[in-house]
Amino acid sequence: MARSSKKVSRLVDVFRDLETADRARIGEITRQMDELRISQDNLIATLANPSAVHEPFLALMSRSLGNMQRRHQRLVKEHEMALARYLEATKRTRGATELLADVRAEEARRNEQRDLEALLEFQQATAAQGRGKSTRSS
Repeated sequence: MARSSKKVSRLVDVFRDLETADRARIGEITRQMDELRISQDNLIATLANPSAVHEPFLALMSRSLGNMQRRHQRLVKEHEMALARYLEATKRTRGATELLADVRAEEARRNEQRDLEALLEFQQATAAQGRGKSTRSS
């Protein structure tokens, strides 16, 4: 049974690693969204108060703002999907952890049962020897 707990323990470790990877992915997407939002804010501020230097690039900047908005929408969808994957990963990890606890409890129960059976056999053998009987049966 110890093999079972080792296998389940490895499975729990894999699920935790996957959960960590999903959490890192969410952090990365969030960082990208923040950077994009800052860039958009800077571009909007530049478009709101154009200087002589920026005049020739206003059309290009407006197009860039549209591209940034579409990129932000893609990141929002990706963020939602990553959160859903993370939620599933946490459920898998929790389930595997509960399974590991059950397997370990079963191992402990079986070990205790084996110890009790060995103790019972020992007591029966000592009682039989005390009465002058052999523990061997013919």
